[in-house]
Amino acid sequence: MLRAERNSGSKDADLINSYITQGKIVPVEITVNLIKIAMTNIMKSDGGNNFLIDGFPRSENNYEGWVSVMGDFAVVECMLFFECPLPVLEQRILGRAKFSGRKDDNVESLRLRFETYKTETMPIVEVFRGMNKVVEIDSSQARSDVWNMVRNKLAGMSDQEKLNAPLTEKSECMLGLRKWPKREKKKE
Repeated sequence: MLRAERNSGSKDADLINSYITQGKIVPVEITVNLIKIAMTNIMKSDGGNNFLIDGFPRSENNYEGWVSVMGDFAVVECMLFFECPLPVLEQRILGRAKFSGRKDDNVESLRLRFETYKTETMPIVEVFRGMNKVVEIDSSQARSDVWNMVRNKLAGMSDQEKLNAPLTEKSECMLGLRKWPKREKKKE
């Protein structure tokens, strides 16, 4: 969502891009409002009311912003916590960089994100652990095994029909289960 917004040319696009490239956390007001808009749109279009929000909250400030903006609009049932050693992350990010075109798919940005993760994200993981709301996943395993662990852990909270539906091509690419299709270069 943040990447789409930064590519949209909106008033916040440059600010979002700057934060992401530096491995920093985007201001909570921007992030939570984008999430709420997306959730509202989905609820209106297909009645969906069960959401998995990737990469949020990443800090105590994010969580406080969530509570402030969302109020009773959405309840956080749990946090998925993917544990993975830095060398495995580096290998995967560099592999993804060959196909993703993302500006932050490089070792320097990854190491900055990892430091931010240790100082800002781990404390919020501990908050959720204290509420007994952390679902832990060993993501150093093969991607298909990680996907199966996630499916199993979320089975009780998920629409079974959607959970058992085959992955879309885009989902398989995002999970690293298949390569991204080659993009044609834009003509200038």
